[in-house]
Amino acid sequence: MTGYQDNWRVRTGGEFVNGIYNKIYRKKGDFPNLALFSFEKIDGIFMDFQSWHIALNAYMNGKSVTPAEQRMIFKPSWTRSRWIRAAMTGTHSVQMIAPELPLQQAKQGYVRNIKTRLLLERMGFSEIKVRREKVDGICS
Repeated sequence: MTGYQDNWRVRTGGEFVNGIYNKIYRKKGDFPNLALFSFEKIDGIFMDFQSWHIALNAYMNGKSVTPAEQRMIFKPSWTRSRWIRAAMTGTHSVQMIAPELPLQQAKQGYVRNIKTRLLLERMGFSEIKVRREKVDGICS
């Protein structure tokens, strides 16, 4: 959900023109330049991303999420450690909703290029690394 992987996504989609599918690629200089920050601990609510569509569909259709659907999404019986284990082992696609991300408390950050690292360092951030970090599991 961070969008960080999009920093390297060359193909952004495609479209049919006269019955022929044309792939759409980014041009040099059109790539996003997003930063990814990691934290030791963030307060928030975990949810099962695979069930998140239930809430979105209910909202779009002017309905409420039922208590049973809420349990599917939020799994209230799960502990924090169980959510983290599920994310790390890949048994569930885990998402966390946080009321805020205090960037000044970030343990480290990852950026696409040196120019962005230098900009963030001038803003007071330390531990900024230039690298393509995989953002699956708990990092997503």
